Amino acid sequence: MADDPLAAEAVDVISEALESFDCQPVLFVGAGIARRYIGAPDWDGALQYALSKLGDKAPPYSYFVQKYNDEKVLIGTEIGDLLFEWAWKDGKDKFDERLFNSKDRFVFLKEIISQHLNSITPGDIDVSSDLIKREIKALKAIRPHAIITTNYDSTLEKIFSGYEAIVGAGVLKYNLNSFGEIFHIHGMAEQPSSLVISKPDYDNWSDESKYFASKLLTYFVEHPVFIFGYGLGDPNVQTVLRDIGRITADDSGLIGNVIQVVWYDDAEKISGPAEFVIAGGDRQYRLRVLNVTSLAEVFEALAAKHELKDVNPALVRALAARVMKLTRKDIPSGEVEVDFSTLERLAKNEDELPKMLGLTYSDSENKLHPYTLSMVADEIGLKNWQGADKILKKIKEETGVELRDSDNRYHCKIKTGKKDKSATRKWSQEAIDLLRAVEEGKEYKIEI
Repeated sequence: MADDPLAAEAVDVISEALESFDCQPVLFVGAGIARRYIGAPDWDGALQYALSKLGDKAPPYSYFVQKYNDEKVLIGTEIGDLLFEWAWKDGKDKFDERLFNSKDRFVFLKEIISQHLNSITPGDIDVSSDLIKREIKALKAIRPHAIITTNYDSTLEKIFSGYEAIVGAGVLKYNLNSFGEIFHIHGMAEQPSSLVISKPDYDNWSDESKYFASKLLTYFVEHPVFIFGYGLGDPNVQTVLRDIGRITADDSGLIGNVIQVVWYDDAEKISGPAEFVIAGGDRQYRLRVLNVTSLAEVFEALAAKHELKDVNPALVRALAARVMKLTRKDIPSGEVEVDFSTLERLAKNEDELPKMLGLTYSDSENKLHPYTLSMVADEIGLKNWQGADKILKKIKEETGVELRDSDNRYHCKIKTGKKDKSATRKWSQEAIDLLRAVEEGKEYKIEI
């Protein structure tokens, strides 16, 4: 039972999202969480700490805020340049010799921030506050499928025991068909050179962000995603969601399965909207916002309610890796003896393999129909969803079949809430193949 109306409303929204997808959520976590649980600095705080190393030789931080209109990337870049000059002169004895061989002039800024974060991150998060204890207990119990973060510190690894850190560009090389990873897409303090903090870093990351978005698309399509610890205008969130929105937003621009949670310590301070708009070129994307005063109740609503709460993430990853090696290397190279009678039994009965592995079987229409109409249009090479809509109307004119009138092999209307109109239309690969054939003027046949 929620302690206040705001939490009660948030719990209802969360419950609907989890029921709709019937799978574990993905968390997108920002600096607010690390600041709350270990006192880690936010972006401004980290840059101010680095600037303090220059002592009285540098202007105050407010000078940079005014000079660059509070654009953190530009502020960090100039502070990094100042530290570079200092490191090669008066501060040379403050750094390891290996840093002076780096081709990255921002390596000194990254080293200072990394050392600071590593020094303040405890081995175990041990708090005295009953409220914080309740929050962390509930946060651990979520057992998210994965966590995506722009945080540099390792707070999340302390909370989610057994989860594996995947750092920076390592995301691009990683097999996402697993469970229990924390993706540090802007680098991690334990690997200082991986930090994305200067303008050259961000320019490079912006070029790669579309690859990150496409790599993480499976999570954003098949799982509910909850954002914590970011402000509504945070550029880190907007960059990722703009790319994700281009692919997954519905026809109205709503990124339906992504929800941002904004915490306030006092209900009277709440001034944020219930929906946030992200500009994306010629389109705008929207996501729902839950303004809350109780993180504990939100985390408890997200907590795993089934056997998965006892699963060891490291064990699941090891199993997935072993299966991958078995199918890609061992069997083709003849390094294993195959019991075909067992394989035939497993193939004939879809419940046998999960039972043998100790897993429960789950499926959903989101896996059979993973595409929005905008995504269908992208796959065909059309400019926007309206192009795909025209093809659907053409199909109706030529065949008399309106694919959206029923759930079928091409189309499915998926409920996303309790209200009658709370639903989204999703499309299958067969729908893409069909619409492409019509667009190219080929003969086609509809089999409902």
